[in-house]
Formats: sequence, C-alpha cells, structure tokens
Amino acid sequence: MLYGMETAVVIHHSEIALKGRKRGYFETKLVDNIKYVLGRGTPVYRDENRLAIIADNLVPEEAVEKLRKIFGIHSIGIGVRVEPTVDEIENAVHHVVEKESLTSLWLEVKRSYKGHPFTSQELRRMLATSLVQRGLQISKDSGQLMRVEVTEKNAYVYARVVRGFGGLPVDSSGRVLSLISGGVDSAVASLLLMKRGCRVDFLHLHSYRTSDEAVDEKIGELVEKLTEYNLKSTLYTASFTPFYKHIWDKRTRLEIVLFRRYLLRVAEEIALSRGYRALVLGDSLAQVASQTLPNIVAVGQPRIPIFRPLIGLDKSEIIELAQKYGVLETVSKPYKDCCSLIARHQATKADSRSVEREWQLFGLDAAVEKTLQEIEVYRCTLRAGLHKVSPQPMKDVVAEKP
Repeated sequence: MLYGMETAVVIHHSEIALKGRKRGYFETKLVDNIKYVLGRGTPVYRDENRLAIIADNLVPEEAVEKLRKIFGIHSIGIGVRVEPTVDEIENAVHHVVEKESLTSLWLEVKRSYKGHPFTSQELRRMLATSLVQRGLQISKDSGQLMRVEVTEKNAYVYARVVRGFGGLPVDSSGRVLSLISGGVDSAVASLLLMKRGCRVDFLHLHSYRTSDEAVDEKIGELVEKLTEYNLKSTLYTASFTPFYKHIWDKRTRLEIVLFRRYLLRVAEEIALSRGYRALVLGDSLAQVASQTLPNIVAVGQPRIPIFRPLIGLDKSEIIELAQKYGVLETVSKPYKDCCSLIARHQATKADSRSVEREWQLFGLDAAVEKTLQEIEVYRCTLRAGLHKVSPQPMKDVVAEKP
C-alpha cells in the first residue's frame, strides 16, 4: 500500500463484517460516506477487516470528530502505519509510546494474515520484552491499551480509540420520511432509522405564518443537527392551518386522533409521490393520549409501512439517547409545536368508525389537499447548511397520486 511510518486513522466496522455476499455493498456505502464527510479526495483504503485513512494533510483529531458521527463505524483508532516486519512494528510501538507519553500499557496483537513468520502471541512477547527493557510496565489492570494489527501488507499501531455509534451506513437501507415535531421523540426516532442505514427526510407541519418563521425559530437548527448524521436531508414543511379551519368550531373529543390522521395522510401523499418506502413516527406506547393503543389503531394504517422505533421505550430512555447523540440541547429549546395546541380532555379510547365518521363530516380530505398545495421544500447538506429549494415546489403532489 504505502511505505515508511505514516500517521494513520484506522476505522473498524462491526455489523458490516457479518453481511456475507452483501458486505462489499455496505463497505462501499461506508467509504462513500467517509469521503463525503472528509472530502472526495480523501484516500480511504480497504485492508481486510478495516478501513485506513493515510494522508499527509490529514489532521487526525479533526477527522475523528467528523468520523464518529458516521453510522456504520464502530471505532476509530489514531496511530501509525508501517510495513509488517518485526523491526518496523517494534519501532512503531516505541514511537506511539513516546507520542502518547505512556509509562504503563497492555498490548493487544492481532495478525489476520497467516503468512507472516510469526504468530500473534510470538509478536506480542517480542514487543512486550522490548518495552520492559526500556523501563515500561506491562499491566492489564492499569495500563493503556495499545493495539497492534497486522495484515498482509501493513501493520497498524495505535493507543487512542474513539467509539463510533455502529449500525449501518446511511443510504444503505433505503429512504424514509420522518414526521418531526421539534421535540425529543421524533428526533431520536429519526436517528435510530439513520443508524439502521436509512436516508431520513423530514416533514414538519407548524403553527407559524410562514415556513421560514418555523425554520428560523427551531426546526432549521434541528434539521441541521440531524444532518450531521444523515449527511444530506430534505425538509418538507407547511402550516397546519387548513386542518384547524375545518375543525376549530366543531365539538369533538377526537381532535387529537383526527389531527394524527391528518398528519399521516399528508405524509403518505408526499411519501408515495417522492419514492419513500416508509414513514417514521416517534410514538412511545401510552406516553400521551394520542399514543394509547386504541388511538394508534383508530388513526388507521396508510398505504405504506410505519416504523415506530421508540414504541417500547419510556421517556427517560429516549432522553438518554438524545443525550448520547448530542441533540438534547436543541430539542429542549422552547418551540410552539403542534402538540401544544391540541385541545385537552381528548378521548384515549377512540374507535375507527367514529374517527372515519367525523373525518368525513368535517371534510378533512380537503384540509389534506390544501396542505399539500402549500408544502415548501428545504435542502440541507453538511457544507451548505439549510436552504429553501423554491417557494412552492410541491403543488403537483395531489396530481401525482397513484
């Protein structure tokens, strides 16, 4: 591959290695995502069960901060690459010891290529002896873990490791549309689908006069935060005023269920017209009135699947995930979302026939069509941030219905 001692960033994936004949497909997606984040000219080498980045102009610490948010990466090591000879590996080990100012360490040696004239244990003993002779302590309990990985053509030595989030590379499992409210649940649900390899785009219906106001208030910041993991995102947004124009003077305890059906109908039309394979909701069973089992059933099932990755989690577990992915501060900011405007004393045990009857009585199909005509579209990328594509590019959605 390359020669001499060079700074290296060593990337390990976990799940991808189990994909059998599809492994190459997932590895290619991961490499593409890495190059998108670090720059298309970044040299990313495949070396048996790992990826390696070796570039003179690479600042490892800056690269790692970006790499850790790429789903599909299990761990990132910062160290050096040398030729796979005992002398070169020994020199690399002492170089890393000096660079990291180590006085006590524990060696983990893996030799994946069996053609070398030494085994993993033999190499480990030789390296440990050399380190002890130079006054270093070898201790499993108190020492810094140093990894030595030997492939056919290279050896990697590193002691600094940053954990990634694992999962599968974004865009390896298809495209889904997530309904985000601005709160913690829908944001975490979106992240979990990204972790399973989905490209996640977003639909947000707001209570502001214009979509630009909603985007400037909070939703734009949240989408940009999620795009750090999603890499590229599309946001569809409009006011939910058409719904309330049809229902504001009606007496009903089904308002919250009707509103949820309205949201899903709008999302369904966009998804079917734009090629999304499923919808994503942040439902947690029985967390609020709209998410009781009877109400979830009464809302109805769209023509495409719905994914509810949080359905069995409680609020504290969801908040822990938001903290883990670094979005808790953003989602905790005050925002006038749709949930805050729903009337109180809503039914928790709605039935499908009553919901359908009131849906028809209030003429809510017209509210869905009006909302679709007012949808505005924004794009978000890592480098350009969030920007509007055009004022009203979704006017043809209703006409595109299959």
